[in-house]
Amino acid sequence: MFENLRKGLRDVLDRFGRKGLLTRSDIEEGLNDFKKILIEADVNYKVVKEILSIVEQEALKEENLKSALPEEQITKILYETILKILGKPSSLKYSSIPPTEIVLFGIQGSGKTTSIGKLAFYLKNRGYTTLNVPLDLKRPGAITQLREISDIVQSKFYYEENLPINKLIKKAKEVAKKEKIEFILYDTPGRIHIDNEMMNELKNIREEIKPTESLLVVSSLLGQGSVEIANEFKKKIGLTGIIATKLDGDSKGGAILSIRYVTSVPIKFIGTGEKISDIEEFDPESLTSRIVGIGDIKNLIKKIESLKEEKKYETKKEKFNFITFLEQIESIEKMGGLSSVLGYLPQIPANTDFDEKNIKKMKAIIQSMTKKERIYPDIIDGDRKKRIAKGSGTTINDVNTLLKNFKVMKNLISNKGVEKIIRRGGIF
Repeated sequence: MFENLRKGLRDVLDRFGRKGLLTRSDIEEGLNDFKKILIEADVNYKVVKEILSIVEQEALKEENLKSALPEEQITKILYETILKILGKPSSLKYSSIPPTEIVLFGIQGSGKTTSIGKLAFYLKNRGYTTLNVPLDLKRPGAITQLREISDIVQSKFYYEENLPINKLIKKAKEVAKKEKIEFILYDTPGRIHIDNEMMNELKNIREEIKPTESLLVVSSLLGQGSVEIANEFKKKIGLTGIIATKLDGDSKGGAILSIRYVTSVPIKFIGTGEKISDIEEFDPESLTSRIVGIGDIKNLIKKIESLKEEKKYETKKEKFNFITFLEQIESIEKMGGLSSVLGYLPQIPANTDFDEKNIKKMKAIIQSMTKKERIYPDIIDGDRKKRIAKGSGTTINDVNTLLKNFKVMKNLISNKGVEKIIRRGGIF
């Protein structure tokens, strides 16, 4: 499914991964590659233009240009852009008073009759009763096919010879109410090409039934042709949703990316294979992950957001934190020990534990902190203290002692006179 599209996009994204920080030139080159890939995948030109516009706008934002994870950043932008193009999920509507009536439209060869069987199978697996009704009375093969499929999925089937379509519909409604059937699925006439006669006939069928759902079945193998078909049915008949079939054979992916955006008609289901069970509710997130070629988008986004948060703390960090504190401890060691430096500092509180033998322990505790904890010590709560103590091979009391010493040193540093003394001593 979408092999060519996925491979093309991944190749470009992988190239971003081999770069350092993004440049405008890198983004322009990547956009040109994306454009070629999308056009080759038979994506509608309006969709190509929209995707490139959004990706460019987001990628050129300052925080993304400075990202340390260029491949992940562009992957996230592309994922969110395609997700926006595919639209939100749209569930099947149910009538408040059974039966819920669903009409399936489509040109010949789209997989319409098979989709009736798949939809009946989907509903029966969820505990609903179904009745399948053929309305393509000019093609006896269509009636036989639907009857056989109904037997396979154990769905009710209703048809009477020599009845005109309007009376067949009326009788089907009566049967469903009498037998308390919850869904009626209607199979409609299809032709190889769209013509006015067929469209008028289908419009009359829709007006006669007044269905809860009017679903168009389109083959994704038709590429942009499926978009044109959907637009025609939308204008002349009216649609509430789309079933996109034969995605398992679609190596391009242009249809699924185009049809929702261009027609504004929600995709309800996708057909993913030949088996009667090969039908899925349309899940934009899952489909986008397949197209972009990523398995765990949630963790990818979490990773990027974590990096952004870290940078946020980096910009907020105070002049004196555990990073600078550790640097000073190491400088003190080089200067001959803590006692030689503390002589320069006035009025160290008597209860402050700056014993020289504790320096190694202090370093171990700081090195067990996360970067965020070193930059922003105030976030160190009880749970963080437990983790830090365990990681450094010390106790929570040792961690508390270090935090107390840190605050003492911070208060001393805040005194400008003391700061000058320390600077002269070479601590900073």
